[in-house]
Amino acid sequence: MPRFKFGKDQRLLRASEFQEVFDLNTCKISHPNWLLLAKFNTSYGSRLGLVIGKKNIPTAVQRNLVKRIARETFRKQQFQSPVDVVFLARNGADKLSREKLTQIIQNSWVKLDARCKMLEVQGA
Repeated sequence: MPRFKFGKDQRLLRASEFQEVFDLNTCKISHPNWLLLAKFNTSYGSRLGLVIGKKNIPTAVQRNLVKRIARETFRKQQFQSPVDVVFLARNGADKLSREKLTQIIQNSWVKLDARCKMLEVQGA
């Protein structure tokens, strides 16, 4: 059985890493409750950065739930090519039920992987 961990090597840690994804993103997935920005990387596996603002999701409990679900679904998703992803939460993400939130975020990862694969094939 594969081990699904979410270590430091799977996270964007520095502001410069986040800024690089914001400036050089190649794939975007937009949803009314969040935005996914991604760029290809060559030196690492897929990495995730979370931007969950207090302005968009006011309670800490809801922010932590969104972060937990985003991390859990990300680490279970096997991306075909390594990407750096920034998950930006928008207003309303805290209004969804846990099951609905999980399902929609999983679908977003699948869409992102498909879009990145398509872009990679077009670029080759």
